[in-house]
Amino acid sequence: MTKEKVVKRAKIIQDLRGFFIERGFLEVTTPALVPTPSLEPYLTPLDTSFTDARGQIYTGSLITSPEYSLKKLLAAGLADKIFEIVKVWRGGEALGGLHNPEFTMIEWYRLTADYRALMTDTEELVNFLAGDEALTYQGEKIDLTRPWPRLTMAAAWQKYADLELNNFLEPAKMAELARERGYQVLASDSFDDLFFKIFLNEIEPKLTRPASHPDPALAGEGSHSVSRPLFLYEYPSQMAALSRLSKSDPRYAERFELYLGGLELANAFSELNDPVEQRRRLVEDQETRRRLGKKVYPLDESFLSALKNLPDCAGIALGVDRLIMLLTDSQSIDEVIAFPTSELFTNTE
Repeated sequence: MTKEKVVKRAKIIQDLRGFFIERGFLEVTTPALVPTPSLEPYLTPLDTSFTDARGQIYTGSLITSPEYSLKKLLAAGLADKIFEIVKVWRGGEALGGLHNPEFTMIEWYRLTADYRALMTDTEELVNFLAGDEALTYQGEKIDLTRPWPRLTMAAAWQKYADLELNNFLEPAKMAELARERGYQVLASDSFDDLFFKIFLNEIEPKLTRPASHPDPALAGEGSHSVSRPLFLYEYPSQMAALSRLSKSDPRYAERFELYLGGLELANAFSELNDPVEQRRRLVEDQETRRRLGKKVYPLDESFLSALKNLPDCAGIALGVDRLIMLLTDSQSIDEVIAFPTSELFTNTE
């Protein structure tokens, strides 16, 4: 990381913090070490332990996200709008490129809002930090003029794979489709596994570089040199995670991801605040982790209890390091982190 990028990173984070403070968000601090991590099946928390002055041993995990703690604060009535710029950790990640086991995330939440309000927040934030309505990343100009394009997941499957997603929302149907498309299907494959075999190979590559596809809605009138950000929204209900199901079509969840300059940058939800439904999903996640041979953690009962008092709200997690990559035209995450893990552990065994 060069001195120039150290200085630019500091300025971007200062501006990032200022953006939310000026808009009435309360900055909060939550624990990095917790007794129970979140249970996303495909994430690997980093476990650790410590002893107190009496020699008592405690075990816990470094957070993969501050989401549980932030929702507890919202449920306690702390504020209507909160944010946190925080370090998070995830095992099983690649070193370099777009990944680092330790990275910086910003999460923010709004009460009495849904995920569409967060789309507006994100547009305004990136435009504010970019200082213009365009930026250039790795030789590609990105048009940031608002509003940014929005595309449902079902529309993306229709547009880029000529598939009617509604016909494949049952696991058996998705498995049959995957076989027909030439993918290996295992008995242990979940709906998510099957979904991503098709999505990651046939659809996402076309979303991350929309300028290479002459679609006026995504790339501008006939332009192949200018790309646009994209909000991809309404994920199948099986992939709802901690999000609320759509009131108009409960087959889908009120969730979006943001693609910008070829990078997956953010993940957002209209938050689920039904403790019964959330418990059901978390138990299902435990079973998935068990099936995958991953460590199964207990439920965070204090989180589930807090949901009883959580008003309707929306929340988003945005990768700060990837955002800095975009704003500094950096090809690798290692270029925007002073001590990337790939260098720290190069000579260890």
